[in-house]
Formats: sequence, C-alpha cells, structure tokens
Amino acid sequence: MNLNSHPAITLRQIWHFVVAAETGTMSEAARRLHMAPSAISMSISELERIIGAELCIKRKSKGLTLTSTGRAVLLQARQLLDLADEIASLSKGDRPNVRGPLTVGCYMTLGPTIIPPMLAEFARQCPHVDVDFVEGYHEDLQERLLDGSIDAAFLYDLNISPAIRTAALLAADPYILLSAGHRLAAADEVGLKDVAADPLIFFDAPPISTRILEMYREAGLAPDVLHRSRSYATVRSLVATGRGIAVLFQRPQLEAPYGELGVVLKPLAQPRSAARSQAIVSLAWPRSTRLNARAQAWVDVATERFSADPPDVL
Repeated sequence: MNLNSHPAITLRQIWHFVVAAETGTMSEAARRLHMAPSAISMSISELERIIGAELCIKRKSKGLTLTSTGRAVLLQARQLLDLADEIASLSKGDRPNVRGPLTVGCYMTLGPTIIPPMLAEFARQCPHVDVDFVEGYHEDLQERLLDGSIDAAFLYDLNISPAIRTAALLAADPYILLSAGHRLAAADEVGLKDVAADPLIFFDAPPISTRILEMYREAGLAPDVLHRSRSYATVRSLVATGRGIAVLFQRPQLEAPYGELGVVLKPLAQPRSAARSQAIVSLAWPRSTRLNARAQAWVDVATERFSADPPDVL
C-alpha cells in the first residue's frame, strides 16, 4: 500500500451504493438516506468512474439490477462499511453513538408482538440507527439472511440452516383455539386427544406447521385437516364459525377481545411423561458474517429486552 496517496473512493459513495443495491431503487435509497435521488445517482456514477466498471443497470420499471462486477463490489462494500463501523466505535463503545442503517427480518406471525416493543427499546438505546424491517416466512427469511439483504431476523428455532447462528430469546407454548360454543370452551386446558375428532384448521406455515404435525404423531393421532391458511386472522375466523379447532404457538394479538370474536384460547394439556412442546423464538444471523456494531447492538438489546420482560402475548 502506498502511504503517500489515498484511495479516491469515499465511504459515502460506498454507503450510497450499498443502500441503493439493497433497497433496489434510487428513490427508496434516497428516502432511506434523506437525500435527493439525483444525488444518490451522481454518487454511484462517480464510484463507477473510479472503479472503471458499471455496477448497476438502472431501469425505471424494474429498479436497479446489479452487474457481475456490482455483485462483487457489493460484498466487499458491506465488509468495508462494517469495518468502518468497528473503527468508529473503538473509542466510543456505547450504544447512543452507533450509527447507520440496519435491516432486520421477522417471522410473519411474530411481527405484531416482537417488532413494536423492539423498535421502541432500540430507538431509546440507539437513536442514531435507521432501522427498517421486513416480514416473511421461515425459508424466505433464511434466504435473505444468507444473501445479505437483512442483518438479523426473529425466527422460530426449528429447521434452521447450519449456515445460520441463533440466540434463543423466549419460549412459546402451544395453545388450542376453540369456538366460544365448543363443548370444551369452559375447560382449563385441552389435550390433543380431547379434540382428536374435531376438524383441524391448519396454520400451514413451516416450521410451526411441521411441529403441529409432529405433536399429533407423538400423541398417536392423525389430524383431520379441513382447511389450511397462513393467516392467523383467517384461522381465527374459521374457528369462530365452528368449522374446527386450531393449534397455535402463540397468543396472537387480535383486533378485539377473544370473547367478542367468538373464540377461546386454551393451554395444551400434555401427559406428565411428555416434554413440553414449546417452540423457541430466536434471533438469527449468518455464521459467515461478523456482526457489525448496529447488528450486534440489535442482538444485545433483543436479548436484554425479551429475557427481562417477555411479551405476554407469546
């Protein structure tokens, strides 16, 4: 390295390129960075001039498409920004000084109970981090973690790729959702054998759906699946009309009290010899990636927030 000269590339140009590549459009990158789209475009054009290669193809209808060089530069650019964060935080070490963008994911049904309290607490402790989040299902979020489009994600710790590391946050117990007029609506708890003859309104989203089927098999039962849905609202509505029962792994936040919606939620009774069929909610990130200061702060705050005061709706 020539110590008498310095690279013409700036961290600002790198930052603009990474945000544009991850958001997919100049307009969204401009919104995230609170800048004009033209300024983002000029910054990336200057970066392309210095590198001597086109990094992305800009189409109004399709947004940005990275070239092969752009994909290679994006990987190194992320690492460079992470290293810059590490250097900047060496003499600071406290969360109020952590800065920059952070994109996190959350398993769809966990969003209403995990994301609002987490965003509030993180904003209190890390006010200069610009957090964006995406909701999705199990496989989609794991793919996003591994391709680098999100930094961390809240997932159920079941069927996780070996390439992903997890930190357990809390446990979600299984429940039985019944219609208000069900014969067992007044029971303190309900076992799977108690509702073996009832049609199942199946929440069909792995890994929870996989765990529900395993529970039936462990009980020596075969569920009579009547309807399938990935929507808690749809499952709840079908149960309320008496179409069947549902097995859930959290108490979903509803738009009105359970009684008004025509359903009741009962803890799942299990034989004393059986292990509890809890599902563990974890925070996940790629094993191959060293967490940057922002993502590490997110992991730390989540661990503190939910271990000290787990949501009562899970």
